[in-house]
Amino acid sequence: VLAAMKFAVDECGAGSGGSRNIGGTNHYHVALEAELAALHGKQDAVLFTSGYSANEGALSVLAGRIDGCAVFSDQLNHASIIDGLRHSGAEKSIYRHNDCAHLEKLLSGVDPQRPKLVVTESVHSMRGDIAPLAEIADIAKRYGAVTFV
Repeated sequence: VLAAMKFAVDECGAGSGGSRNIGGTNHYHVALEAELAALHGKQDAVLFTSGYSANEGALSVLAGRIDGCAVFSDQLNHASIIDGLRHSGAEKSIYRHNDCAHLEKLLSGVDPQRPKLVVTESVHSMRGDIAPLAEIADIAKRYGAVTFV
């Protein structure tokens, strides 16, 4: 890893020259994405420049491309999650922070056949408290929802 890092610094320099959408994609991006895809047995992978852009990009596409998707989001989710869901155009319901009973009540009111997505953080970035992930995942599974953490 260190040798590869030194080689890349010697060849390309130490600065990024801006984010990928400004500075462009280079062969190192493509090679790393291919390696990550192979590692996970997938056709492709995509790298994001930050956690913010990963949440915003993934959620805007995931929630926006699943026809009729109903999204359930923790009220204290990070702005990147809120922005991604806003850009998706999907219908969303906000459940009280870490309140699994409220999440279940909201999920129970949705058509069982409708696609559903439950979105939370594992450690809530704004307060540092930990989400009850096992309970959230169990509730989501019971109602046929996908969990996005």
